[in-house]
Amino acid sequence: MNTMIKRTTTLVLAGLMILSAAVPAFAASITKAQAIKKALKNAHTTRKAVYNFEAERDGGRFEIEFTKKKNNNEYSYEYKASNGRLMEKSVDYSYTRNSSRKKIGKSAAISKVAKFSGIARSIVASGTCRYEYDDREGTYEVKFRKGNYKYDYDVLAPTGKVIEMSKDYRPAR
Repeated sequence: MNTMIKRTTTLVLAGLMILSAAVPAFAASITKAQAIKKALKNAHTTRKAVYNFEAERDGGRFEIEFTKKKNNNEYSYEYKASNGRLMEKSVDYSYTRNSSRKKIGKSAAISKVAKFSGIARSIVASGTCRYEYDDREGTYEVKFRKGNYKYDYDVLAPTGKVIEMSKDYRPAR
C-alpha cells in the first residue's frame, strides 16, 4: 500500500510540474490586437494612416500586412502567437525606377545599409553584397546576420536608396 501511495504522489507531482511549466507559455501568448499594435508601432504609424490592411492568424503566427498612405511603402509582419516574437518583417519602399547603369559600388552600398538599419558597418560587411541588373534596373543585394536574425536589403545601384528590406528570425544551429 505504501508503494502505491508513493507512485500516485510521484505522478501527481509530475503532473503539477508539467502544468506549472506550461502556464508561463500561455501567459506570454499575444492576441491578434496586440500583434497589430506591435506591427503598427514598429512601422511608426497608426491604423488610420494605412490602407490595404490585412491581419490574420495562420497556425501559430499572426500575419499583418498594410500600406502606408503617406509614402505607399508596403509592410509585412509575422509574429509568433505563443510569445509575440517577431519572426519576419519585410518592407517594400516605394521609389521611382532608375534604369541608369551607374553604380555607387559595393562598399558604398554596405555603408548605406549600415546607416539605414542602424547596424554596425562591420556586421553588415561580414555578409555578402552582390550587384544585379534585372528588368533594366541595377541593384545591390546586401545580406547579413545579426544574432538570430537574417537581414536582406536591396539598394538601387545608381543612387544608394534602399528599396526593400527583410528580417527573418533564424535561430542559431
